[in-house]
Amino acid sequence: MFTGLQVKLIAAGVLLIAMAGAIAWFGAHERGIGAAKVQARWDAASKAQATVAAKADAAARVKEHQQATDFAVIASSYLQATTHDYPSIADTLPAAVAAGAVQLRNNCPATRSGDVPGASAASRERDAAATQALADRVEAAVAAVRAGEQADARERQLGAQVTALQALLNAERKP
Repeated sequence: MFTGLQVKLIAAGVLLIAMAGAIAWFGAHERGIGAAKVQARWDAASKAQATVAAKADAAARVKEHQQATDFAVIASSYLQATTHDYPSIADTLPAAVAAGAVQLRNNCPATRSGDVPGASAASRERDAAATQALADRVEAAVAAVRAGEQADARERQLGAQVTALQALLNAERKP
């Protein structure tokens, strides 16, 4: 029925088909194993990345909370520095001059003692002129002190602004 050559060819064909099937099965099996290995590495890398992201998020929340606290302290100290009502020297100056606690330059002798000496009209006129001059000088001194206080208040406000801005920058740059 079959000749020796035909049997050999059929056996070679069957062998080739078996080898092709084995190679296909082995390749599919190895691809499955390789895919599982790649998937396992992928899953491990994803888990590691999720852990790193969670730690970074927690660190960012801690820093955000710290900055919010720092900024609240800075804002509070800035508001206190800019809204603090400093006592006015100009309001107390006339009483201090009258009490003798403060003396102005070129002080009139009539103001050193509480009573006005002399009974003559000329003396009273001189005393009245001296008293008016003292009142004028006190008024000028009060005006000068008020101007100085306004400049000091503005300077304090600018200083508080600079201090607050520097504190904000330091708080932002803090590691």
